[in-house]
This record gives sequence, structure tokens and C-alpha cells, in this order.
Amino acid sequence: MVVENKPSDDDIQEQRRNCLCKLTKFAAAAGVTAAVWPLISSLGPDETARGENEPIDVSLAGVAAGQTVRRLWQGKLILIHHRTPEEIAAARTGAHSALIDPQSDSERVTPDHPQWLVVQGYCPHAGCVPNARPGGQGWVCPCHGSEFDTSGRVTRGPATANLAVPEYAFHPDGLTVRIGAKDA
Repeated sequence: MVVENKPSDDDIQEQRRNCLCKLTKFAAAAGVTAAVWPLISSLGPDETARGENEPIDVSLAGVAAGQTVRRLWQGKLILIHHRTPEEIAAARTGAHSALIDPQSDSERVTPDHPQWLVVQGYCPHAGCVPNARPGGQGWVCPCHGSEFDTSGRVTRGPATANLAVPEYAFHPDGLTVRIGAKDA
């Protein structure tokens, strides 16, 4: 006579319990991993440590007077504007000491290349990107109406600081600018 070992109902229930316990432990481990992963990844190097802080060279050959070149450096928008003689004259005339953030034009541009204005393209008030005003009259922030002259200085609006000037230097050829370095 052959005896069949048929599992009892208690054995089946215990197998189910064991399976559910294993699935619950797996789901808990996956949940803990998902919760802890952002913390672990934040402990790693950021973009500046991964080489994002390196200077960049921007060729200005072929940029006509009145045009603006836009480049990203360190995740920031950089505006390089080729100023016309009229824009340079407008930036140099007037009482810059009466501005919201007094700064002369010569403090904001390289003396050897006054035709090139290099600024960060973010309004210091709320971080908006200012739009060029028609006719080479500077920039205006579309969000809150801050206005900046042809030297990037705030002339009106809620902004209390000028457009920031990053470190930069011109190569000896005068047609290439290195953003992020004092020496090219």
C-alpha cells in the first residue's frame, strides 16, 4: 500500500505565511532603499567637483555690433553683448553714482575691450532672464519690470543689484573670451 503524504491545511497556511513574510521583507527592503538613495547620492560630488567649474572659451568672431551671444557656464546663463559705439557712450555718460547699485562702466568691462559686456543673464531680484530692449537700450526683466542699462546696471525696478559680472579674460587675439578665468 502506497501512502500519500498530503500536506495538511496547517502546512499550507504556514507556507503561505512564510511566503507573505518573505514578500513583505522584500517590499520593506525596496522601500528603505528608495528612501535612503537620495541621501546617499547627495553625499557624492556635485557638478563643480565633476569638472563643471572649468573655464570655457567663447569665440566672438562674426558677432556683429548690437548682437548678444548666450552661453551656459556652471549651469548659469552668460550674456556676451557686442556693444555699439552709441551703447558704450550711453553707458559712460550720466551720473552712475545716482544708480541703485552705483558702479561705473569701466568697473564692469575690460578696458582693452569696452565693446564687449559680459554678464550673468539673471535678474538679481527673482532670477528671471532679462530681455533685450529694442534699439540697444539695455535689458528689462519680464517678471517684475527691473530695467538694466547698456552696462548691465539696474536703473529701475525692484532689483537692488546690477547684473553680475563673472570672471573672464580675453585671449590675445581679442576674438575669444574665456569665462571663468582671470587669465586667458
